[in-house]
Amino acid sequence: MPVRIEQVSKGYRFYRKPIDRLRELLFRSTHHQTHWALKDINISVGRGETFGLIGENGAGKSTLLKLVAGTCGPTTGTVSVEGKVAALLELGAGFHPDESGRDNAYLMGALSGIPASRMEEYYRSVADFSELSPEALERPVKTYSSGMFMRLAFASATAVDPDVLIIDEALSVGDMHFQKKSLDRTMAFRDQGRTILFCSHNLYQVRSLCNRAAWIHQGRVMAIGESEEVVTAYESYEREKAAQLGDRSGELAFRPSTLSVAPVRVREVTLSSEDSQNAAILDTFQPISVTVKVECLQASVPFHVGISIVRSGKENIFGSSTHFDSASPPLTADGSRIVKMHLPKLNLLSGQYSLSIYLLDDSGLQVYDMAESVCPFTVHSSCREFGVTYIPYHWEL
Repeated sequence: MPVRIEQVSKGYRFYRKPIDRLRELLFRSTHHQTHWALKDINISVGRGETFGLIGENGAGKSTLLKLVAGTCGPTTGTVSVEGKVAALLELGAGFHPDESGRDNAYLMGALSGIPASRMEEYYRSVADFSELSPEALERPVKTYSSGMFMRLAFASATAVDPDVLIIDEALSVGDMHFQKKSLDRTMAFRDQGRTILFCSHNLYQVRSLCNRAAWIHQGRVMAIGESEEVVTAYESYEREKAAQLGDRSGELAFRPSTLSVAPVRVREVTLSSEDSQNAAILDTFQPISVTVKVECLQASVPFHVGISIVRSGKENIFGSSTHFDSASPPLTADGSRIVKMHLPKLNLLSGQYSLSIYLLDDSGLQVYDMAESVCPFTVHSSCREFGVTYIPYHWEL
C-alpha cells in the first residue's frame, strides 16, 4: 500500500499561561490541555487509487493530509508512504513569501529531489503550465493573488512527477480555465495509476473523481468505503443537521452561477407534460419532459448537461448527465442549443419537488454553470404506498 495510516492520533497542547510550559518541564506535572485533532485513524490507500476526504471545516482533514505529506508527525500511531510525494496544502504552505516565483519553484524542485541537471527543464515545465508571465515569476510571491499563487503551487507540485499526489481544496482556487486545466492533469495522474489523496467540499467532484472516500467528523472516521456510499452518508448527516438548526437555505430559488467567464450558461429551464396543462401539479406515473436552453458564449466548447430532481430543495432523488451515457459525445453549439430529457413515467409519490440543472465540461467533472431548485412542482399520488418513489412489487402469500 503506497499510503498506510495505522492507529494514528494527533494532539495539540494548549497552555493557559506561557510559564506553564516551564512548570511542566521543571516539575514534570501536567499544566496543559490536549485537543485531539485526529483520533484512532486507520486508512490504507492502494496504488492507482484516488481517495477522497470529506467533512466539515475543522474536522481534521487537512491535519491528516499534513501527516501523510510529512509536514508534521503523529502523536501516536504510524504513517507510512511509499514513493515521491507532492502536496498542495493550505495556500502559502512551503513557499517563502519574500522570494520570487522562480526561486520558490526551484526550491520546490530541490526539495522534491530534482537533480541540478534537470532543474531548468523542471522550471520550464512549471512556467509553461502555470501560464504566469516572466515578469510575474520574478516578483515576490507575497504580491500574488490567490489564483496566481495556486497556479504556481499546482504547477510546481505536479511537475515533479509524484507517485503520491495530495490535494487540499486546490481545484477550487483560480479562474475556470486553470481549474479545468488542473483537473485534467489530476485525471491524467489518476489514469497513469498514481495514488491521489483528494480533500474537497465539492461532493460532486469527490463522487466522480474518487474510487473510495472517508468522512472525517471531529477527528474520527465516521464512514469509509465506496465514494458514493460515503458521500450519501455525509449528505444525510448535513440534511439532518440543517433540519435541526431550522436551516431554510434549501427553499426553492433560482441560483445562477457566479462564474463570469463560463463558456456556456443556463438561460431557460421548462418542465412540461403532454398529459397536463399545468406542469406545476403532476400525478404519479405521468410522463414529463425537461427542456434546457443553453447559451454558448464561446463557439464549439464541448459540454455536458446534468439534470436532477430534488425533494424539498435538499434531497437529490434522481439525477443523470449526458456524460454518463458512453454513446453520448460532448455537446457543442454556436449561439444556443436546446437539450431535452424525457421521463416516460414519473415514479414519484406525493411531495414537493424541483429541478437542478448543471452544465459540465467534457470530462463531466468541472461545473460551468448551474441553476438549482428551479421549476418547483407538486406531485399528487393516488397510490396508497408511502415514501418517495413507487417501486413495482407483488405479494406472494
